[in-house]
This record gives sequence, C-alpha cells and structure tokens, in this order.
Amino acid sequence: MITNVAGNQIIKYDSVPSPDIKTQITADMIASVTPALPSVFKGREELVKQGVNILCEQALRFLAILGAGGMGKTSLAFHIMNSVPVQTKFAGRCYFVPCELFEDAESLVSGLIYVMELTMQENQSKHKVLFDHLQAAYGELLIVFDNFETPWNHADSRIGVKNLLEKIAKCGKVSLIVTMRGINGPGDIPWEKLGDEFGIPTLSPVPAKEAFKAFAGSKLQSSDNSESQMDSFLHQLEYVPLAIRLSAQHLKRIPLKALIKMWEKYKTSILTEGTVPGRLTSVSFSIDLSIQIFKIEGRTLNLLSIISFLPDGIPFWVESLSQMFPGEEFSFNVSTLLDSSLIYNQDEGLKMLAPVREHVHSKYPIGQTDTDHLDTFYSGFLENLPENVMQAQPILQYHINNIEKVFKAQISSGHSKTSCISVIKTLNRCVQFVSVSVGLITHLLQNDQNIGKKDEIDLKLMRAGQLRWMGRFQDAKIQVMSIKQSLNEEGNTSQSEANILGKCFDILQDIYYAQAQYGKAIKMNLQAQKYFKQSEDQWAQASSVSWLGEIYYVQARYKEASRIFSEAQQLFQKIENDMGVAECLQRLGDIYGMQNRNEEAIDIISDAQKKFQTFGNQLRAAECLLSLGELYRMQEKYDEASEMTLKAQKQFKKIGYKQGLADCLWTLGRVYRNQAQYDKAIDMFSNAHRQYQSIGRIVNVAQCLA
Repeated sequence: MITNVAGNQIIKYDSVPSPDIKTQITADMIASVTPALPSVFKGREELVKQGVNILCEQALRFLAILGAGGMGKTSLAFHIMNSVPVQTKFAGRCYFVPCELFEDAESLVSGLIYVMELTMQENQSKHKVLFDHLQAAYGELLIVFDNFETPWNHADSRIGVKNLLEKIAKCGKVSLIVTMRGINGPGDIPWEKLGDEFGIPTLSPVPAKEAFKAFAGSKLQSSDNSESQMDSFLHQLEYVPLAIRLSAQHLKRIPLKALIKMWEKYKTSILTEGTVPGRLTSVSFSIDLSIQIFKIEGRTLNLLSIISFLPDGIPFWVESLSQMFPGEEFSFNVSTLLDSSLIYNQDEGLKMLAPVREHVHSKYPIGQTDTDHLDTFYSGFLENLPENVMQAQPILQYHINNIEKVFKAQISSGHSKTSCISVIKTLNRCVQFVSVSVGLITHLLQNDQNIGKKDEIDLKLMRAGQLRWMGRFQDAKIQVMSIKQSLNEEGNTSQSEANILGKCFDILQDIYYAQAQYGKAIKMNLQAQKYFKQSEDQWAQASSVSWLGEIYYVQARYKEASRIFSEAQQLFQKIENDMGVAECLQRLGDIYGMQNRNEEAIDIISDAQKKFQTFGNQLRAAECLLSLGELYRMQEKYDEASEMTLKAQKQFKKIGYKQGLADCLWTLGRVYRNQAQYDKAIDMFSNAHRQYQSIGRIVNVAQCLA
C-alpha cells in the first residue's frame, strides 16, 4: 500500500502485498498476476528478433528490456521467451517471475522456488535449494524477472537483491531476461539492452495504427476522415503502447469522434479500464507508480512538473537549466528523472512523452515562482536572438512552443514579468512562426484590460498582416476594417492617424493582390501612398511605391513597372535602406528576364539573392532562387533550373509560404514539360493546382488546368 506520493493522494499499490503477508505468497497468486501471451503485438518484430539472437546465438546470456512504464516491456519479454528458437534452446525450461509480488531477496528466492516447482524439506534453506538446483541443472534454463524495479528499489533491499541476481548470473547454464523501468540494467552484469540508450522506443505510426484498430475491434468504422483523425489522435498519444490499448477499449462503446473529444477534455484520465487501477490498466497509475518507486519528491518533483509544463521540454538542458533557474544545481535531479524513464534525453534536450506530460501537468502543476523564472529566461532569450532572421529561426525552433505556453500562461494569470508586446514583435520578425504570434496577440487583446490604445492598434495591424500572410484574407480584411472605422478618414487627419490609415490600405492592397484583384490592389496602394506621404513616413512611402511596381509587374506591364521600381529604388537610396534597394534590384532583374535580357537578369538577381541571404530575409532570398530557376528554364539549362527551384521550394516550405511552394511546383512542372517528362509534369501541375486552390489564387488555378 502506497500511502503517500510526493505529498499527494493515497494510491493503492494493487499487486504488492504488505510485508506482513509476503511469506503467504502461493503458486496460484503468482499464476494470477502472470499475463498471457498478448494476441495483439505490432511493430516489435525487429526487437523480438534481436532478443532471440542475444539469447540463442551470441555469447551474452543477459538481456535487459528497459524503458518507461506502459511501453510494452512485459509483452516483448513474453514473445521473446515463447519464440520457437528460445523454446527449443531451453527445452521448455523458461521461468517467468512477476517481481511486483516480491520486495526483497528473500521473497524473490521464494518466488523462484514456487515458479520452478522445487521441493522443500522441513528446516531446509530456500537459498541452498535454489542454487543446488541451478548448479546441478542438466540443461540450460531461462529466468525472466519482470517488473524488476519493485525489489530493486524497495527500501533497503538493493544490496541483497543485487547479490542474489549476480549469484544467479554466475550459474553457467542460466540465462536472464530482466524487464524494468529505467535506463540501466541492475547489478554488475553485462546486460545487452534492447532499443536505444534510453530503452525500447514507442511504436512507429503504422504499427501503432494497426494495434489501435486490432484493440478496437469490428465496431471501428473506417473512412478517409476517420483515418486522418486516427493518425492525429495516435500522434497526440505519441504512440505509447499502453495508451493505445487503453484508449482503443473505449471504441467498443463509443465512436472515434467522441473518444477524441474525451481525450481533449480529460486527457490521461480516460486511459484506464476496470474499476481498480493497476500498472497495466491505467496510464496514470503507471506514472504515479514510477514516481513512488524512484522516490521522486521535493525539488526533483518540481523539476518534473516544470518539464511537463513545457511542450518542447528543456532544449540543451545542460546550459538552459542553469540559466532558467540561476543558483540551482539540477544535475542530480535530472539523473534521477532519467533513471526513472519519466523523461528522456533527445538532441541534448530533456523531453517527456505526451501521456506522462499530460498526467504530471494535471496532478503536479507548475508553481508561479517557476513560471516567473521561465518568463525571465525566455524574455532574455528573445532579446539575444541574432538580428539575421535566417540565423534566428533555427534557434527559435527548439523553444517556440515553450515560449507560447509560458507567455500565454503569464498573460492569463496577470503575472507577466516582461513586455509581451516586445515578445510578439520579436516573433513577428520570423515569418515561420506567424501562427504563434497571432495566438499571442489574440490572447493578449482578450486578457489585458490595461493595454494602451496605440499598442492595441499596433497589435491589431500586426495580426491583420499575419492573417493575410496565412491566407486568411477575410479575417484579415475584417480586422483592418474595424481599425479604419475607428479613425477619421475625412477632414484633418493627424500624422499618427494618417500613418495608421496608410498601414490599413497597405494591408488591403496585399489582400487584393494575393487574390489577383489587381485593380482594387492599385486603388488601395494609391490610398496608402497618400497617407504615408501625409504622415511623412519615408520608408513606408518608398515601400508602397515599390509595391505598385510589383502589381504592374505581375500584370506584365513591364515598362510601367520598371519606371516605378526605379523611382522606389531612389527613395530607398535617399533614406539609406539597403534592403529596399535590393528588393527593387530583384524586380528589375525579373523585368530584364521578361525582356529576354537573361544574362543581365541572372547577374542582378544572383547579387540580390546574396544580399537577402546576408540580411536574413528568407522570403526574398527564396523568391530570387525561384526567379533564377525560371531564367535557367528559359535558357533550357534544366539541371540548373531544377536545382534553383528545389532550393527555393525548400526555403518556402521552411517559412510556411504556401504561394511560394505553389509557384515552385508550377515552375518544376514547366521544367519537366519542356523535357517531355509528362508524367512528372502532370504531378507537379496537379500539386500546384491544389496549393493555389487552397490559398484562393484563382488565376493560377486556371493556369494549371490550361
């Protein structure tokens, strides 16, 4: 009976007898807790093969199956033990010992005597009987110690259990399998471990889905929609075997849609079966059992709750932890948690599987003091990001979900230690994370009642621009119109109001431009220019002039476009804006290409691409690569054309720009068509068609069908 776990509720340790009845264990008790060979067993064939090879073909005789609770260690041991080669080698002399019944060396010896059905004489030493049998065995035998973490971690039994296990290992004809929570096999025994350094892995997506369907049975209705829902649901479970089995049981009574809603609301509390929870019938029980067995309490439990709070875990933990919590030394706590397999190390970061994360976060919520430390850490982290966006984004990628979680929590609680507006502006530089910026802006506007009018308008304009970038044109337009309606467009307009109106018309122009409504886009552009001129915002005015050239360019009005880009270039030079100058040069290069001045175009665009790369402007750099791909296509240099276009496609994908991806597919289609590779061309045009359709580019959709 576990009476307390880290100061929380009483939990029944259902399968372990209390010390006063340990001598009453019987063969029937052992049989009752020994599971049958699992009938649903997917995705572990290679691990079974490795385990069989270790026991039957290698000199090593000691196999350790390690990992977190719920990973299917027992099932794997059973399948290895019952394989034909193992049964043949050991001639049926395979003994399974459910160690959750035994808490020390003495009780383990009793268990082995029961399992091996050895005869005891009155006043005879159990230890002597066992070892006389092992040493006198006429053939090889295999002992499976399942759930060995129970006696290994019980009170002061470690030394006795270690001595017993090592003595058994020295019996020449004995091979051992041990399954236990943790990352290291017990004792000074040369264990061969299955899986990786942290134990056996979760299932792969395909066998996980096969197992889920097998557990669910015939009542699971399959359709294209349900298949994608299943994929998403299993991904959220991170393919943990026990979570898959327990969640699938519900499908015998309720539909998949209802199960997904249950998971979204109740998380790991639905991953249970029966009325009395146990290690094989409840994910939550299994996690709490690990917390109890490995004596996770105090600051170690706090660290566990911190990791459960952070979706990305703690990237590069050796450096990050000391910066998150200055003055604290967490190495010993990390070691304890890794040993319990409640967390694991991946790419130098501390991570936690989804079922563990959801349960720990629910039961042991992070304290405000720790959240404040994370707030301070991530505020400094964002301030110190490189100015170059292309350098900043890969660094930010490791932490982006943590940043969203921390600042949303701080906004909700009103405990923010830093300016969330500053955080949002930093994120807004990185187009790859616009969805996070939109979420934070929305959350801040809904929860911060003290936000100033100027900040409110700036945030709404920022959100409108991001929504337009994401292809949510109607949402972006609604946001802009709500801002415009709060301002006076007639009569005397202040410089600040004129600047806001200019930004509104600028975003409206972008919205119409993206939908190929060029007449409306030009009208909005001229309005934006008027207000930017009135506000004396020279950069915005130059940028707006440049955008007018962009609209003329896509309409093939090259003479007008060239004149406008030259005008914009002069405006940018006047204010010493090198980025703006490079953008104008990029488009002038594109115009040269359209005028068949290809070599001049390639030189100018290559130069612009290098500048954008230096500035960290991934979008413009990718656009240059795509333009180079098109230029090489027109020169019939198809290898170069494919190379440039594929580089552009990779970059567009990285920043999440759907139109750029579609344009790359369109260009690749034409490259393949020009080479008479019609099957590949059709694939590219079909994919481009779908992409253009998803973002509302009607003209491009028609081009793909032509």
